[in-house]
Amino acid sequence: MDNANAASADSQRNPSALVQRVLSAVVLLPLVVVCVWWGFWPFTMLVVAAAIVGLGELYAAFNHGGYRSNYTLGVMLMALLLGAMTVQAVTEVDLLAPALALTVMISLAACASRHAQHGAVAEWALTFGGALYIGSLLGFLLLLRALETPLHNGLLASLQPQPGAAWIALVLMTTWGQDVFAYFVGKRWGRRKMAPSLSPRKTWEGAAGGMLGALAGAFLALALFGLPLSLWATALIGIVAGIAGPVGDLSESFIKRQAGLKDAGSLIPGHGGILDRIDSVLFSAPAIYIVLVTLTPG
Repeated sequence: MDNANAASADSQRNPSALVQRVLSAVVLLPLVVVCVWWGFWPFTMLVVAAAIVGLGELYAAFNHGGYRSNYTLGVMLMALLLGAMTVQAVTEVDLLAPALALTVMISLAACASRHAQHGAVAEWALTFGGALYIGSLLGFLLLLRALETPLHNGLLASLQPQPGAAWIALVLMTTWGQDVFAYFVGKRWGRRKMAPSLSPRKTWEGAAGGMLGALAGAFLALALFGLPLSLWATALIGIVAGIAGPVGDLSESFIKRQAGLKDAGSLIPGHGGILDRIDSVLFSAPAIYIVLVTLTPG
């Protein structure tokens, strides 16, 4: 979400940009909601699809910048990581460490045959790093969706939401709340640049608005779903999401700047590619999961 908290210049030059963003959200949001609400496996299929497309966009960005990567090998490595996290989500058997070791061994062995080619080590590092970036971070969504901590009575209690769906809603509502508030606050009041050389249109005013949006999203999720969280724990999660989301956004911006790209893709009108849509979630989901397991270690 590279333009999230300061897309004012583009919007002023192209009034239809915001309309495109809204229409794309209207089309995609029901798909996401249905998969989240339906059950663990439909949601897993959605995550896997996003991972495959996002990894392709990431490797395409690498290639555009003149760096080689191996998509087929990367998908295999990512499948190992996501598979291990799926097993953990379903059975509570933690296979992530063995899976990580296997990805290192398999990727090095696969690239060793090209030892005489210039840049083979860089190709291995980017292939491995890309699979680790997308696969391991997205896998935390599966761990969150599998959580079965009982819910309290929320405003949507009559719909009998599954606990895992409520935790995913918390992640999405804090992340999207941060994104939306940052966009409009940055557009209206943004003056002081946050990272001019990395993401020129981001402002500190937009970041402050985004933090308020993340907090609003956290407390709204608490009220709607009856999450078993105290007020201070909810505030902590909002703050963590308000920090982690923009850092994930800036991290993807770093990759795009290195590759000489504005967007990672063009799949979603007004939003760029899949990676542009999930960059904040890639950081906020693990951060929120870590906070939750720290607060409720049992």
